[in-house]
Amino acid sequence: MTERNTDSYDEKILTKELLQKLKDWWKFLLSRWIIILVFGLSGGLLGLVISLLSKPKYTAHLSFSLIEKSSGGGLADLASSFGFSGLGGSSNGAFSGDNLLEIIQSRYAIEQTLLTTVDYYGVKQNLVEVYINSNELRKEWKKDTKKPELQNLKFPINENRANFSRTQDSVLNCIYREITESQSLKVVRKNKKIEIVNIDFTSKDELFSKLFTEKLMEQTYLFYKETRTSQSRSNINMMQHTADSIKNLYESALFKSAGYSPVNINPALQYAAVPKIKQENNAQLYATVYAEVLKNLETLKLDLARETPLVQIIDTPRLPLKKDKLGKIKAIAIGGILGVFLIISFLIGKKYLKEITEF
Repeated sequence: MTERNTDSYDEKILTKELLQKLKDWWKFLLSRWIIILVFGLSGGLLGLVISLLSKPKYTAHLSFSLIEKSSGGGLADLASSFGFSGLGGSSNGAFSGDNLLEIIQSRYAIEQTLLTTVDYYGVKQNLVEVYINSNELRKEWKKDTKKPELQNLKFPINENRANFSRTQDSVLNCIYREITESQSLKVVRKNKKIEIVNIDFTSKDELFSKLFTEKLMEQTYLFYKETRTSQSRSNINMMQHTADSIKNLYESALFKSAGYSPVNINPALQYAAVPKIKQENNAQLYATVYAEVLKNLETLKLDLARETPLVQIIDTPRLPLKKDKLGKIKAIAIGGILGVFLIISFLIGKKYLKEITEF
């Protein structure tokens, strides 16, 4: 027999042995069909219970595009919105590229959003209080006897952030980490060529999802605008202070000039007119300088208006929000398949180990 015929013969034997093995396993599993069926039904029942007990989640979606009035524009300049060089521009600022997405998800932006006062079903309260109540955190705090300060923890409206206790700071940080690590908040730019940012936030509270997304956008834009125009506003404040000072000097000179009475043209008394003439000259000088300062002030205000960016909201969250819930049929199917898979894996593993030990 040639070598080729020998290899072909060996392959046929291996194939037959494999098919026979598969038939044996199939017969073995058929003999245990009752156990497999019970586990499949049990898994399906467990899936149904989970579906009934699980709470739905609501996703709020918001998309926006940034409109810059200065050089550059769009999302590429959101870096300069925070006082740095533009995103995607020629300079490589600390907030260039996709770092914009990290800014929106930053601890500062999220904590400022949580401390924003909202109208939650007719009750004025901070969003952090809504989060605590929606997630029933106080029930867990009552069980924690090691931290009694949590029992009466509150976040009053308009409380100074600088006066927060260590416990309040700790709770805020825990909520921030829970939001970011659970992927509840997603900020993406699907296409880097398209200057549109999508914000999606998911929670078990429909109204909270909507309010959190809207307030997060507001806080981000507020921080963006203030930092973007901080230099211009500083210049305006300085110029306004100068204008006010010159105006006071001008008015003071006018009053002093009016206070000097007319004097005779007697040459011996002409020196008495010098103070009045000096005050009149001062008043004219102050008037000229004041007019120039006002002109520069108006120019600075126009520059500020040009630098102030605008946010174009494309999609805003509207009730009812997108609802995500594990359906009953889907839950039963997943539970049943998982139950069957686990019991089959167990039976096969047990039989295989038995055959090895016997051998």
